[in-house]
Order: sequence, then C-alpha cells, then structure tokens
Amino acid sequence: MKYTASAVISVLLSGLPVFGQSAQTLYVPQFVDGGGWQSTLVLTNTSTTTATATLLFHSDSGNGNTQAWTPSFLETSSTAGLALLSGSSMFLHTPGTAATLTQGWAEIHADAGIVAYNIFTNRLPGVKDQDSTAPAVGATNRILVPYDDANGFVSAIAVVNPTATAQSVSVGFQTTDGLIAIDALPTVPAMGHMTFVLSQQFPEISGHRGLAEFYSATGNLSMIALRFNPTQSSTAMPVFFQTGAPLIQAPPPVGDPYMPGVYNAIRPGSGAK
Repeated sequence: MKYTASAVISVLLSGLPVFGQSAQTLYVPQFVDGGGWQSTLVLTNTSTTTATATLLFHSDSGNGNTQAWTPSFLETSSTAGLALLSGSSMFLHTPGTAATLTQGWAEIHADAGIVAYNIFTNRLPGVKDQDSTAPAVGATNRILVPYDDANGFVSAIAVVNPTATAQSVSVGFQTTDGLIAIDALPTVPAMGHMTFVLSQQFPEISGHRGLAEFYSATGNLSMIALRFNPTQSSTAMPVFFQTGAPLIQAPPPVGDPYMPGVYNAIRPGSGAK
C-alpha cells in the first residue's frame, strides 16, 4: 500500500478448477508491484497431505473497479494448481522492476490447510528496503479495526468487495476518549478494491486513536490495515472479523453536542464522497 506525505483481478485462466469445490477461499486485500514496490506471496501447507492452490489477481481500473490481472512472478509462469507438499512453503516474488505501480488484490482458492501472507517491500532510492507483512484473510460482513492517528502515526486500509454486487459500507468510530461518529464509504463496486489513509478518507478522526467498525448489511468484505510511523515505516495491524449488527451506534444527542462522549463531538458525514 503506497503511502506518501500527502496520501500514502475477471478473466478465467485455462485449466482452472471449479472454485465451488475449493475447500476454502482466502483473500489478499492489497497486492502491489512496480513503482518501487515488490510483493512476495508466501503459501504454506499445514496439512499432512499434498495440497493445491490457485491464485487469481485483480488490478485497479478506477473508481474502485478492478480488472483481471496476471502479474509476473520470478518462480512460475502460472498460478493455477500450485502444489505444495505436506509441511512445505512456497515463495512467489513479483519482479518489482516496473516503473509504474500496479495495485489490486488476490484470491486464493485452496485446499484445507493452506495459509498465506504477503510481504510488501518498498525500495525507495537512497533508502534501505522496508518490509511490512499482512495475512491472507477471509471475508465477513463486519470488521473491527483499532486505529492510530495520533502523534504522526497514520492507519491505512485496503478493503475488497469479493461479491458479485456493489455494496454500501457504513463505518462507525469510537475514539479512546469516547467520541463517536457514524460515516460511510463510497459504494464499493462488485469485485471492487479501495485503499485509503483512514484519517484522509474520514477527517473527523484525525489526531485520534480508537476503533473503526466497517459493516455491510448486504454482503461480505475483506480487509487489511497497515500502521505507518512518522518515518513511513509500516507494520500490519490486526483486524477482527465479526458477524452480526454493528457495535458502534450513534447515541441520541444530549446536552452540549461538543462535549466528549456525545455523538457529533467529532464531525460525521464526510467519508462518502
């Protein structure tokens, strides 16, 4: 996930298995290559028998939409039917040499026992390579994200709609000092992908720490979060996959609407554009 001071796939490949027969589907909500970035996708077979995985990639095409993407890997020319022996790992490196950044997300259709994570390597001129990692995850209708936007830290989000229909996503915030705001993302298209710095998408939480809650009433989402420090080094932040109705609700206004603990103490309504 690219971060700077101002802002920090569907084609079927031949021979693909029927995805409905896969034991599991995992998502890599952010995958990048080029523009100083390299991705390393690490697959591990934790089961006692040989397991297979097929990877599909989607790249951003504008306004949250995506298109089929076939990134190059140093180790293989095809990501269909990759076989992993019991107790083995596979490392797949993108070249990372393209001048232009391509970003998007990936699907892993795999046998039970396959787990995965992605390494993001940032190679800025004159700076030592910087790595951060994020796990391959599932999808659900409600996701909790503890965030930090205080003292020069920022939280960045990659969100994926892996379903065949567009989704509306509400977002609730509760800061560590008890302030609450309810907002929304722009509509996430079918198979869509969005990346953003949380406090730039939702300025009302700028300078705060707290909990963000992403909720869809109509489908599932997948998500990762990265925390950047003031030197722009980053690390993955755990996100918590939940189900059911949102925890963060807008209380009825009482008393002074600008006192801590009262809805509207931070300004809602700016996220959806």
